[in-house]
Amino acid sequence: MFARNTWLTRQAFDVLGSDDQFRLYELEDLVLDRNQVWPGCEGTLTDFGWGFLGDIKKHAKQRIDMLAHFERRLPPDDFLVFASAPWFGARDDHYGMPRWPACVEAAACRLRGEDEEFWRAEGNWMTRIGPAPAAVTADLEATRELLLESPWELGAENLHWFAWNPILRPRRTQA
Repeated sequence: MFARNTWLTRQAFDVLGSDDQFRLYELEDLVLDRNQVWPGCEGTLTDFGWGFLGDIKKHAKQRIDMLAHFERRLPPDDFLVFASAPWFGARDDHYGMPRWPACVEAAACRLRGEDEEFWRAEGNWMTRIGPAPAAVTADLEATRELLLESPWELGAENLHWFAWNPILRPRRTQA
């Protein structure tokens, strides 16, 4: 899920930044392409949405049509605010959000063993989850860069490890 969500977020950002008048419908085509192998997951919409493909298609088309409607009626800057509004104030520490780089830096620091407070607080949980996959720790700088720019390229198994533990949580700020 992490791989699919981060890859799709990147596609949406690229679409919103484009001047192509059909960009929203190109995103719809991409999302609903049953043969598109989603990077990082080695699966297609058919693989992941089996039994719900009609609902997924209906949902995607409704959302794209709604965005297209408001894009025609709002100034460009207002449309961008509208398009991202459902996420304002909710989670600013997920991929593509303002605090994501801080989350990635915290994870890199923790993977290097430099955040003693984190390991004291979460060590038992991290032990249960298990060690980071070798591909994650082999080159921490490469892992950090991929998390920042294209997490789906880490692959589903590696992202699964990140998704189920607190290592990507932002650091606690000092009061």
